[in-house]
Amino acid sequence: MISIVTIFWILGILSFGGGILSIVSWIRLRQKYKKISSGSYSPKVSVIVPCKGMDRRFRGNIEAICNQNYGDYKVVFIIDSTRDPSYKTIKRVVGKNPKLQLVVSDKLKGCSGKISALIKGIGVAGNVDVYVFADSDVRPHEDWIRFLVAPLNEKKIGSTTGYRWYFSHNLWSLLLSSWNACTASPLFLDKLNFAWGGSTAIRKELFDKLDIENKWKKSLSDDLVLTRVVKEKGYKIKFVPQCIVECYEDRNLNEIIGWGTRQNVWMKWYYPSLWRMSFFGAVGFKLLNILGIILLITGFVIPGLLLISPIFLDMIKGWQQFVTFRDVMVYPKEKFGSLFAFVGISPFAPFLIAYNLFFSLFKREIEWKGNTYMLH
Repeated sequence: MISIVTIFWILGILSFGGGILSIVSWIRLRQKYKKISSGSYSPKVSVIVPCKGMDRRFRGNIEAICNQNYGDYKVVFIIDSTRDPSYKTIKRVVGKNPKLQLVVSDKLKGCSGKISALIKGIGVAGNVDVYVFADSDVRPHEDWIRFLVAPLNEKKIGSTTGYRWYFSHNLWSLLLSSWNACTASPLFLDKLNFAWGGSTAIRKELFDKLDIENKWKKSLSDDLVLTRVVKEKGYKIKFVPQCIVECYEDRNLNEIIGWGTRQNVWMKWYYPSLWRMSFFGAVGFKLLNILGIILLITGFVIPGLLLISPIFLDMIKGWQQFVTFRDVMVYPKEKFGSLFAFVGISPFAPFLIAYNLFFSLFKREIEWKGNTYMLH
């Protein structure tokens, strides 16, 4: 019979090995996703942007979406009503520019307000080749559209996606940036990746063929439903790191915890395989870290050190995450801030993710943009 001490040693070695593996994987990912050319494929594009409410960076965000270094594109902004705070700002930006359009959403039953807005935007997009979906809280660089649509020239690519990045401006945004770097890791792996609705594109022909609009009408999540349909039909989702876009958040710790848990509730219902893998990986490793602390206190020094080693190895992983995103994203390197600060916060983000995943296990309700949705 294996003794309890032997089990502690085995768990410790596995924990240490997992920490080393995570570091090596980020090094390999950076080598695989070196910056590439945006290509020459230039289809006719409609960028569809649902808007609800606004913050102090709102105008700069939508102006960045409108001022792209791309030839044949238009932008459709969709709001819930003309009473929305964003209405006057969008109307001023749109002006008389024929490439820009502002419409009011038709509220549909059975789906989220965002999906209602997306469906309205698709309805007025006109004769285009590619739909690009964006959120109003992103601030893309000027070549964002070019990079995002280029891979769609390959028919096996069903959709392309970027992701968000939080350039830190205080302690909590720094923690959020590290959290975001950890959650981005599945995007680099074709079998696990997903379309992120704030920066994604799909050919109109394929969107219609897969009947995504009707599937959206019965759903609350736009991007994870699109992910499921595209992958079920045998198409690939292509992650384009050059289309990771700047986001700005000014949340306190309590708000970050609630927001992070909500993201995992969405994933639990609409991408359960990734949620299960994330749950057992993140929660399992943090439980091993806690066990390691207990073993240290009770005198099992070496197994205890092995079990808590990922906490320290996370700092090395954070270093690799930071330089990876700094190298593959299309933003000035100075915007990324301090490497040492990012490394220092890195051990805390996995604990936050484990907390989010654990409590998402018990939630069936989501509050989002002033609405409450029951998941069933």
